[in-house]
Amino acid sequence: MRLIAQSNTGTSAALSGQVNVDLSAISDNIAALKSRSRARFFMAVVKGNAYGHGLVEVARTAVGSGADWLGTAQLREAIELRKAGITAPILSWLYLASQTSADILEAVRNNVDVSVGSVPQLEVLAGAARQLGRPAVVHLELDSGLSRGGARKEDWAEFVARAREAELDGSLRVRGIWTHLAWADVPAHPANAAAVADYEQAVEVAEAAGLTPGLRHVSSSANILDRPEHHFDMVRAGLAMYGLAPADHLHPADFGLRPALKVTAPLVMVKKVPAGTGISYEHQAITYEPRYLGLIPLGYADGVPKGISGRPLVTIRGRRYPVIGKVCMDQFMVDLGPDPLGIAVGDTAVLFGDPATSAASADDWGAAIGSHGDEIINRIAPRLPRSYSGSAGHSGASECPDYQEPAVSGHAHA
Repeated sequence: MRLIAQSNTGTSAALSGQVNVDLSAISDNIAALKSRSRARFFMAVVKGNAYGHGLVEVARTAVGSGADWLGTAQLREAIELRKAGITAPILSWLYLASQTSADILEAVRNNVDVSVGSVPQLEVLAGAARQLGRPAVVHLELDSGLSRGGARKEDWAEFVARAREAELDGSLRVRGIWTHLAWADVPAHPANAAAVADYEQAVEVAEAAGLTPGLRHVSSSANILDRPEHHFDMVRAGLAMYGLAPADHLHPADFGLRPALKVTAPLVMVKKVPAGTGISYEHQAITYEPRYLGLIPLGYADGVPKGISGRPLVTIRGRRYPVIGKVCMDQFMVDLGPDPLGIAVGDTAVLFGDPATSAASADDWGAAIGSHGDEIINRIAPRLPRSYSGSAGHSGASECPDYQEPAVSGHAHA
């Protein structure tokens, strides 16, 4: 075994991976998506720490780049944005009806709109509103086939009647009605058209009950790009905002979208091994000739999936190299071949997210494990340091004007 210990930088490389987020990519992606939207309003979805990109930083960039709304899954995320001084309208949609009232009270107190999809949730929100002496603002969710959140079609009439009662007693205000499509990532699937028809009927039932929702929203990223007839009053951008493919047939670059997140790490060791050398646990890879190996200080504790062995996913000096052997908790190896071509300790390995080079994309990594890029970027561990570059948009995101309710008469199918 022969070690190559020299560094091209002349200094010891930091023993860490690095996540860089290009905020200008997010800003440009929002502009590209808004240009394709027929809706009056645009929601930037920042759930899951903004898909691993950084909740507050991305939210500020999104609002400064023209997003009218922010979307979070958890109330805690919405409250964190408020504590950061962001006053743009926020919708949050995932919580327990039996949840202790602290988060719900804080959300209502901080002007966070909350999704409701059942009578128990209505009662929880109404109770919080009565305790605070102010109405809770809600968006009613229809289960149009996804079978997770939302009221089912057969329960909808009673649900909206109860919502109207809560409006009349001053405990709730219904701002919107929404749904999420079960085939959202396959925009042309016939089930989507049927679900949208059910949704439109549900809006009619709600209006017949006396509700006047100013916001109807159905479309997520794939439908923004591929189904303008489903845009209604607002669209919700998630994956596409971060430059990832929201559907297999929708390639981000075709729409002027680019990835915002790049993951890199230094090579911390380069070594030559003879033929017949077993690599990593269980020797699932064995060299058939003398090879050079590069050691990268990232592993499954950092979000690197185990199922990537043998895939040419790591870029060093503009060339792709395959992962070799099992991914370990904190490190993995790449096969540099019989000639390392000058590669040395301290060189930067790009895992994904650098479209200016031949680097793999997060979608490439997702495909390697039979998944998609969104799973990959959401795996990236918090222990990896984040850095931000590019324009963050209008730095005064907290100055974003509050949402103004549009006129409710004469809804047009956007």
